[in-house]
Amino acid sequence: MLNSSSASKILVFLLIFPAVSGCVEDTIDDSFSLSFSLDTLIGGELQTLRITSSDRMSVLVPYLLFNGETNYIQNGTVLDFNSDYSSHTIQILVPPSSEKCIFLMAEYGREEWPVRKTNESWNEWVERDGHLLGLENNIGAKIKSTNSSFHSLQRSNITTGVVEYQFLDVLRLSREGSSVEEGSLYGVGIVDGLTVFEMMKIIADPDGDFNDLWGPFTEPPLPSYTNALNYFAGKMTSYGYDSQIHNYRTSSSPRAENVCGYKTGTLYPDEWLVLGAHLDVAEPGSGPGGGTSVGAHDNKAGVAVVLEAARGLAQFDHRRTIVVCLWSNEENGYDGSDSWIENIPVGITVTNYLNADAVGTNWPGYYTLVVDCIPNYDDENLGDQWEMIGLLEWIGTDNHNTSEALRLGREIFDTEGYASMKDVDSSEQKRQSISVHDSDRGRSDYERFADQLGVVSVDWGSLTGGSDCYHADCDTLETMIDMMVIDNATGQQSLVQSFDLISWWIFTAAMHLDETPIYDKN
Repeated sequence: MLNSSSASKILVFLLIFPAVSGCVEDTIDDSFSLSFSLDTLIGGELQTLRITSSDRMSVLVPYLLFNGETNYIQNGTVLDFNSDYSSHTIQILVPPSSEKCIFLMAEYGREEWPVRKTNESWNEWVERDGHLLGLENNIGAKIKSTNSSFHSLQRSNITTGVVEYQFLDVLRLSREGSSVEEGSLYGVGIVDGLTVFEMMKIIADPDGDFNDLWGPFTEPPLPSYTNALNYFAGKMTSYGYDSQIHNYRTSSSPRAENVCGYKTGTLYPDEWLVLGAHLDVAEPGSGPGGGTSVGAHDNKAGVAVVLEAARGLAQFDHRRTIVVCLWSNEENGYDGSDSWIENIPVGITVTNYLNADAVGTNWPGYYTLVVDCIPNYDDENLGDQWEMIGLLEWIGTDNHNTSEALRLGREIFDTEGYASMKDVDSSEQKRQSISVHDSDRGRSDYERFADQLGVVSVDWGSLTGGSDCYHADCDTLETMIDMMVIDNATGQQSLVQSFDLISWWIFTAAMHLDETPIYDKN
């Protein structure tokens, strides 16, 4: 159940940013209008766009954009047009799989703006006359003062009125040489799901060099572990990170090994935003399935998705240091992440942690994508981490048109609980859902960051305990493909779309959190 305070905070988000459209819809009295240098924007690509106004006005651009004055990506802006036919040129990154983006228009100098709810699309907002009604819960976007000519925005309680809007078409390109059934629709952009799938074919090959990643419990470590660490370190180096293999000795096992990549922030280098996934798999004898060799779902998929998000992030400068770590020994007590946390240098602060564990067999398939935000203090109410929940719903809705899935996921979480999504295979119901919530069921490395450092942490995951292949030999890429067959798509097409969604979600969340970290208010 939502308490009224949490509900009002979740319903609308606070860090906001959509874009514009060449298909112009009717606005209030048609008093304002915009023209664009492009008829269609390419989803998932950073593009230069010139906007010209019909009148003196202000325009809210609610999408990521590159600020050439600061050299950072920022979470939207308000553009002031001080006369008719004046123009601004921006570099904008619109969501990868939206069909159109929105620009909000109001009188010149407007500082407060109503926006959509976090789990509704801009289309739905317009259809219910949200632009005419303003914001029911008085939470929206407000300009904050900066030294840049591109205003920054912050969430704020607001009192504001009507805005006008205009849409601009968005098209995502397809990967040449691949078919729709193979995932070509999700194969182009700053990050993309088809690249994740291609990595999975390498690291989750049953006859490949990256299997039997148990522990490691031996001294010296298993050759397979050493090979994997070196391979992933090489990938991070090729992306532009300072990659390091960390070796630790622990009391519970002879050693723990992680591979981490570091990209130093240029404004707050001692503040670290960390992404991670565990690279070990359940060893023989593990319950409930008896252990696995490949571990495609748990957790090669998490590794591949985090690396893809890291590849995208490496293409930009960041305010804070970006750290990407692949952990050992998650299956046997979190020795890898524990050891890394214990060895954080003096003076370093971790701002947020983003984790992927057992992803891929979820939306758009008939399994729930579970997005868990912790620390959590009260399982009876959704909202201990309302700020992170709101941000993640906001991003997810924009990136892949998932508002309906998010609302269904909220309903499932409220009525059936966390276990129904993680421990029960309900795929025969064919419900396509995404649940963003906080709960006490954290069972991965993100739990360590929340518990030991008090850091607001997030995990993307899906069905585990309710799967016959959880910690079992059948945890393979082929099994994942079979599980993702849906009525209107092949298993590979659905799996690639899932990888695309989560890679973009982590990438975009990191961009937002680099600009404005979210701290535990409790």
